[in-house]
Amino acid sequence: MEWDIGGEVFEWRGPAPYYFLAVPEREGADLRAAALAASYGWGMLPIRARIGSVEWKTSLWPKDGGYLLPLKDAVRKPLKLSGGDAVEVRLSFDARPRPTKAPAKRVQVPRPNGSREPVTAEQLTIVPANEAAWQDLQAIFGPSGDTARCWCQRFRMLPKESWASEGPEELAARLRDQAACGEQTSGLVAYLEGEPVGWCAVAPRVDHPRLLRDYRVPWLGRNEDKTDTTVWAVTCFVTRVGYRRRGISRALARAAVGFARDRGAGAIEGYPDLVDGGSVGTLATFTEAGFTEVNRPGNRRAVVRINF
Repeated sequence: MEWDIGGEVFEWRGPAPYYFLAVPEREGADLRAAALAASYGWGMLPIRARIGSVEWKTSLWPKDGGYLLPLKDAVRKPLKLSGGDAVEVRLSFDARPRPTKAPAKRVQVPRPNGSREPVTAEQLTIVPANEAAWQDLQAIFGPSGDTARCWCQRFRMLPKESWASEGPEELAARLRDQAACGEQTSGLVAYLEGEPVGWCAVAPRVDHPRLLRDYRVPWLGRNEDKTDTTVWAVTCFVTRVGYRRRGISRALARAAVGFARDRGAGAIEGYPDLVDGGSVGTLATFTEAGFTEVNRPGNRRAVVRINF
């Protein structure tokens, strides 16, 4: 299914990526009908967009009964588009339901029972997030608690943004867009015998506005270039309820090293919590994956790193 739309690019100081194109009402109604077959939460609609010869995958954002097409900097800047520019876009949408991961195995796996038996590398399958289904990420983050409020956006939010100001639906929408953005997908998903059980956020350090601006741990006592795009960061681990304390985060940390290296990183860092780990991971999570402690800016935080 395809639609050709046109309009004026506008800048919105709400959710990143700031620049959007509004989908006309008629095409928006067609897309809304098609979305009923897509099985995505909160009206988010996976889409392929093309401007001239530039094509990319993204999601349409529902707003005020219509849809907005986000224009990422990686697309917008090469095309020299800015607020007020007129643009024509072709949208392509596959209305077939998105397949779940390993459905044949999944029906054989019991519901989480709180087992603490360590998992082995052979039991886990770890894939880039853009190879996982959005429903699998929803299962990992769960319907309640801090993970369902934050959606791994702690370090990605902009100044003056918060869990309360943006809300869980908005933050979940951002994660979905970050997880499915081609080669630069921002995370890894772990499966245990077909069941989605863990998430790890790993991306260039510069992709985290709050990490660069407000979080002091990576910078205290260090002479680091905050604009260095070759340094990647592991910023978040989420293990699904019922599968915790079984070594899943440690396996994800090991996988994150190869993931970053294969995508051209010159170094990768982590910022573990020395008391309880929390969402940023424990020191052991990182050291067992080959990271070396390079700084300890306080009693509770450390900086660990691998140089490639």
